[in-house]
Amino acid sequence: MRVIKLAIISFLFLFLLVTIISLFIPGKIRISKATNIAAADKIVYTYIETLPQWKQWYPSLKNIPENEFHVLKDSSISIRGTTIRITERKEGELVTEMKTDKGRPVISGFKMIRHQQGDSSTLQWYMDFKLRWYPWEKFKSLFYENIYGVQMEQGLNNLKQLSFAVRQ
Repeated sequence: MRVIKLAIISFLFLFLLVTIISLFIPGKIRISKATNIAAADKIVYTYIETLPQWKQWYPSLKNIPENEFHVLKDSSISIRGTTIRITERKEGELVTEMKTDKGRPVISGFKMIRHQQGDSSTLQWYMDFKLRWYPWEKFKSLFYENIYGVQMEQGLNNLKQLSFAVRQ
């Protein structure tokens, strides 16, 4: 009986300690990547604002079979239970929402920054994650940079190559 009582108290103490440590991790995380693209803003923006064209450059969508890639009536796309839709359009900026059947939405945005003394633009891509207070969710977020950051860099490089090929 003593051993069981000690095990329960130890488990509760450990859970409380992990929870307190996780409270120091922010509840909102933004991952941001950027690249310079030497192409007209319209060319780059066309690839971004037309969601069915994401299959050409977005790393997660490149190998998706056609029967799992659905364009919906409102021009949003649906892939394996994930829906991507455009929520906001501004000049030089586009905001999208990625929502799975189970999870909360992830806000993703693209921003074109034109340089006055240059022949290129900077394309910034960011993803915003809102986390609950759960310790496992907070600690999992520490790996988001390794998971999503690599895909974002790959996607920006793909966009750069596509835009350069059209420019030629």
